[in-house]
Amino acid sequence: MIMAGGTGGHVYPGLAVAEDLRAKGWNVSWIGTSRGLEASVVPANNFTLHTLKTLGLRGKGLMSKIKGLITLVLASAQAFILLARKRPNMVIGFGGYAAGPAGAVAKVLGIPLLIHEQNAVAGTTNRLLAKHARRVMAGFDGAFLRDINVSVTGNPLRAAFSGLPDKCYPDTHFEHSRCLRVAILGGSQG
Repeated sequence: MIMAGGTGGHVYPGLAVAEDLRAKGWNVSWIGTSRGLEASVVPANNFTLHTLKTLGLRGKGLMSKIKGLITLVLASAQAFILLARKRPNMVIGFGGYAAGPAGAVAKVLGIPLLIHEQNAVAGTTNRLLAKHARRVMAGFDGAFLRDINVSVTGNPLRAAFSGLPDKCYPDTHFEHSRCLRVAILGGSQG
């Protein structure tokens, strides 16, 4: 079961892993929210999306933090019911609000928890869950500041990008010895 949500920085690496697992015969479903990018991307790629009602806790006023704590407790209860019923072989967290309560509940239920951090500095959810994960992976060395055993794996890439041509395009109007190379960089907000 994949746990990721909010932005493309969490969702698309999770989708790459989900597609790869499905191609290998695994039944993959997803935990996210109804408000993040996952609400449209996950069902569009034919994965079941289980939504938790949760909010962020950082950088808000007192009333928002109280509301966030209440929704965190409720989301944890939702995650407990879902994970106790589904009993996945493992959960893989890629970050986002829903990954926090679901990852904590997975640990309580004895479901193996794996974490993947895509950014150069680990986000709050992954940083908190990493201490309890069976395995922690990161796209970049040094993403986690604490003494956590991290495997630097790079970031998952969807299969749609693996078949890009190796040779130059003929209509680039560059010298034949030079190829047009494009680097596309994005972050949590694209």
